[in-house]
This record gives sequence, structure tokens and C-alpha cells, in this order.
Amino acid sequence: MTKYDEEALTDEDVEYLIHTLKHPTREFGLDELRKKIENSITLDNTEIDGNAVILGVVDNIEYILHVYCGDPVLPKPKYSVYLRFKKSNIQLVRVDIGGRHTNPGERVAKAYPHIHIYNPNYSKKDKVAYRVNTEDFPNIHNIMVTFENFLKFTNIHDQSV
Repeated sequence: MTKYDEEALTDEDVEYLIHTLKHPTREFGLDELRKKIENSITLDNTEIDGNAVILGVVDNIEYILHVYCGDPVLPKPKYSVYLRFKKSNIQLVRVDIGGRHTNPGERVAKAYPHIHIYNPNYSKKDKVAYRVNTEDFPNIHNIMVTFENFLKFTNIHDQSV
């Protein structure tokens, strides 16, 4: 089993860690997050702010899966779904919908759906954002669909699967 230095990953390490199989550490961890999202958008229109601990099946790395949305019923909601290392809190992947971002070398923040993927070239590993690929995230207007697409993108599955 390879040990990873979370502050000094290579591009190959990042690609591997994003796509390696992961499970929640608790049996209903993903279901609890799904229920928070569902209740917020259908029942109480409240802020979504939830975590689940995720474990890499092959490498035993612990991650935190986090979903946040301040007001899910806005016409254009602003929300994030991300996976970070539990040990260091460094983000591996984050999808931001409805927000603005300024990449290195840009003077003006741009508003577009974007994804941050750990970048070893910067001390702040999530400094660079890329436009969201619509093949990976085809319906960014629905937080539940984006959440499910994020699970697929990062290869997170319920343990029963």
C-alpha cells in the first residue's frame, strides 16, 4: 500500500485518488446526506451543511465528503460539494455552482460553474478552477443530481454496492 503525502501529491496521485473506490465509514452516511438535501429542497428550504466520513477501500485514506448550500430554493442556488482529506483538510476535488472564481493570472473573478482539482503546482492546492464538464455534471441546476454525479466522479459508493 502506497503512503501519500497529502501536501505533495503528483498529478498521477491525484488522478488515482479521485478514481479509486471509496465507501462511507458508516452504513448510512450517504443516505443521511441525501436526506438532508432532499428535506431542504422539498420541505423546509433551509441551509444544507453536512459531512460524511469516507474511506479509500484500497489505501485506507480517510476523506470528508461535504455538501453546502445556503439557500437551496433560490432561482440560481449557490452550492458546493467537495471531498477533502480528513487528516490535512486539503481538498482533493470541489465542485462550485453559482459562485465566482479568479484563477492565477486573471484580474477579474468569473462567474461560471467550476471544479477545483488538487493542483500540486500551488501551495493552496485548490487555487485553480476549471469549467465543469457537462458530461460529468449534466444537470448543475439540481443539487441532488450534482451530488450523485459527484459521487460517481469520485467513485464513492454505498458499501452494499
